Amino acid sequence: MFNKIIVIIGPTASNKTKLAITLANKFSGEIINADAFQVYKEMKIGTARATDEEKKQATFHLDGEISIYEKWDIKKFQEYAIKIIDKLQLENKTPIIIGGSHLYIDALIKNYDLTLSKVRNDKFTDLTNKELYEKLEEKNKQLAEKITINNRQRLIRALQILEDSNSLNSKKKEKYDYVLVQCDMSRNDLYKRINYRVEKMLELGWIDEVKEIYNHDNDIEKLNAFKAIGYRTILSSIKNNIPIDIERIKTDTRRYAKRQLTWIRNHYQNALIFDQNNLDEIINEITKWLKK
Repeated sequence: MFNKIIVIIGPTASNKTKLAITLANKFSGEIINADAFQVYKEMKIGTARATDEEKKQATFHLDGEISIYEKWDIKKFQEYAIKIIDKLQLENKTPIIIGGSHLYIDALIKNYDLTLSKVRNDKFTDLTNKELYEKLEEKNKQLAEKITINNRQRLIRALQILEDSNSLNSKKKEKYDYVLVQCDMSRNDLYKRINYRVEKMLELGWIDEVKEIYNHDNDIEKLNAFKAIGYRTILSSIKNNIPIDIERIKTDTRRYAKRQLTWIRNHYQNALIFDQNNLDEIINEITKWLKK
């Protein structure tokens, strides 16, 4: 089992956490969060982090562990995740990676070399911030949405990572033996779950969560953490004393899920498909894989 990890992928609201907990209990595992925003401690409700009840059922890592004021990026995620995996494997535990930030997952399972970019910085020197952002948005809209347009350094770094990753030989660089499990459901059911979850998060106090952050720092929207879906929409309603555009948050989340599905379709062709009803089949397949 050494060097083997389970990786759970899928769009937002597709029951990834529920499956991860089940597999963690079945295979003596612990869960490593690979979501770019769920890592922030101040943003629990709107990022749909694991609940207190879920955390009683399994051990989670990189879930609500850093402040929105701390630096967090793909390189830090890769470094932290590798250390956690190494520790778990020494303890004969199964690392279970879960998250919707699929570039983060790629950086881990395909072992991106993020220590030294192969793309020269001067390749982007003549581009304006707007041009950099548009270039990144064209290459990876999901990643672009996590970076503010005035953060030139991060825009360049993201473009470097994408260009570097295109030249990687994955088979030579992969660090782990991994099995991919994709949480799947009909598009109609997924969108219903997304709409319901947005309403539920508002009921649970999402607005108060944003207010608390805003009262602590009026410039909070400048932070990259606040690019998480819904936060700026809610903040705008607070600042302008207008009703929250709930439908916009639902629409933005559905569009995000659609982009996630496109990424999965283009990058992960060999995943086991969890259709919400075939848990025994998934467990049997993983059991056989772990014994190889």
